[in-house]
Amino acid sequence: GEISARNRTAKLAQAYLELDAMPCGTTISTNLGGTTLAPGVYCSTSSVGVTGVVTLSGPAAAVLVIKAASTLTTAGSVVLAGGAQAKNVYWLVGSSATLGTGSAWQGNIIAFTSITLNDNVTLIGRALARNGAVTLGTNDVITLP
Repeated sequence: GEISARNRTAKLAQAYLELDAMPCGTTISTNLGGTTLAPGVYCSTSSVGVTGVVTLSGPAAAVLVIKAASTLTTAGSVVLAGGAQAKNVYWLVGSSATLGTGSAWQGNIIAFTSITLNDNVTLIGRALARNGAVTLGTNDVITLP
């Protein structure tokens, strides 16, 4: 059946708050490019960026949560390894996310404010903004995980 807009907004707010409440397992640096993350909860006290490739590794049921206190900015891609699945990856963004031109991204982006996908971005996941818009460029492809 149809879910009302109010109900969708409440569910998005609930998902954001539940992810935000998860205790931090590892504090991460600003740029995740060239790194491999195992299942767990990762936190940055400021922004998170990816220049190059970040590998997310784990079995099919593994959950990875990457929390950025402010922004997520990409100029790269996410590679899943070891059976990890995009549906179990969450990028929690305290303000806004920008996926740079040509980024190949995986996981669910849940931003407090807004999300921008520049041109030629591929996303296997979801782009969910609580209080602002999701803006798409040209030739973007979003596939639900």
